[in-house]
Amino acid sequence: MSDTLESITLRVRSLVAELADMPPDDIGEHAVVFGRAPDGEPALLDSLDALKLALQLGAEYGLDMPPEDGEREVYRVREIAEYIQERRAPTPQ
Repeated sequence: MSDTLESITLRVRSLVAELADMPPDDIGEHAVVFGRAPDGEPALLDSLDALKLALQLGAEYGLDMPPEDGEREVYRVREIAEYIQERRAPTPQ
């Protein structure tokens, strides 16, 4: 069974909330997680927490986080979830 974009988004929100010490309901799918978005919105996580998030998501979904290929930058919860859904390792049957 593969994860839906919605379930991945919820997982990203949950981890971000834990690292940012915030309730998950306060973190929307368009919240900026790390870096600085092109519109200048500040990030919820500092660089150390962003690394922790990347390592956790990489371990859970079987991929390199953050993207090392420079193909695109991801900043927001939903963008991270979309990246994971596009690139994740197939679930063993």
